Amino acid sequence: MSLNEDCLINYLQKPDELAYTTEILKLNNKLMEREFIRNQFSGKIRTELIK
Repeated sequence: MSLNEDCLINYLQKPDELAYTTEILKLNNKLMEREFIRNQFSGKIRTELIK
């Protein structure tokens, strides 16, 4: 189960914690975005070094 699914289940079980789970989702999305950008950037560097 992914973090997003865990947060949704947590919200459905405890709706009072919506703000907390929302912050967890935001942090998770930022980490995923950074990883994606890093992977894209490092792939371009490797390609340029090979040429």
